[in-house]
Amino acid sequence: MSTSDPLQEARTVVADLRQNLDKTSLIALKQALSTLEDLLGQAKEAVPAPAAPPPAAPSEEAEHLRQQLEALKDQSASFTSLMVHEIRKPMTSIRGYADMLAKPGLMGTLNQMQQQFADTIRSNIIKMEGLVSDVSDMNKLNASRLKLDVKMTTFGQILTQVQKNTDTLNAEFGHALVWDVPASLPILNTDSGQLIKVIGKLLSNAIQYTPKTGTITLKAEALDGNKLKVSVTDTGIGMTPAILARLGEPFFRGDHELVTSQKGYGLGIPVAMGFLKLMGSTLEYTSEPDKGSTFSFVLTGMG
Repeated sequence: MSTSDPLQEARTVVADLRQNLDKTSLIALKQALSTLEDLLGQAKEAVPAPAAPPPAAPSEEAEHLRQQLEALKDQSASFTSLMVHEIRKPMTSIRGYADMLAKPGLMGTLNQMQQQFADTIRSNIIKMEGLVSDVSDMNKLNASRLKLDVKMTTFGQILTQVQKNTDTLNAEFGHALVWDVPASLPILNTDSGQLIKVIGKLLSNAIQYTPKTGTITLKAEALDGNKLKVSVTDTGIGMTPAILARLGEPFFRGDHELVTSQKGYGLGIPVAMGFLKLMGSTLEYTSEPDKGSTFSFVLTGMG
């Protein structure tokens, strides 16, 4: 049954039933009801679905819970900041004495075993300082307390400090370090200290998770629109799709033998991602197991 106005025809059927209810036979009544059902079905199909209602305002209870969570977040951030501060104080003293002991001749002549002990103390305190720094940075990023110190700089200035830090880290691994950086690159207006950290963390990952005598390449290139692209490529163990899907989770580390054999806490990449987000950039990455990985990001230069 079809009609151009099913609702109007349904009204007519109902009106007829009301007027002739006492004269209508049971069979006729059933037929009329069947017709009415068909008409109402057609009317339902013809009427467009109502628009979704606007999202409801949060209830007082939900808002109260949100405020409690924010308060707990602030308390956690404050506690972590206090702990970082308290840990750094003795570490600074230990680092100072370790540096003095490790420097040949400064504290008298050390035998081979004593020199080895001094070097081990210094090496481990440097790693601990890195962990404390990462925890502090992650805490500030999560609490939106980290502010950038933006100044004009060149990538050449950034590279000088990055190379110095990387050469020290790479000394025990012996990788070939390739610096593919042209002289002419966009001038940057950014936080050079945090950018050095970002690149350092990418290089540190590449160095640690590449079998010895591998190749690590840092490449910088100018892009259209006064942009600078920085990439770090290694010939290391690479990552599976499952690992890539979790990249950026704080404290997450893969289960490859080379990963588990290295000291680490899974904070380097999350911190780098957080810094880049503040700089208006994102970390891109590609990887294939046993073939290596490439991490890259793009920054906008000064106009």
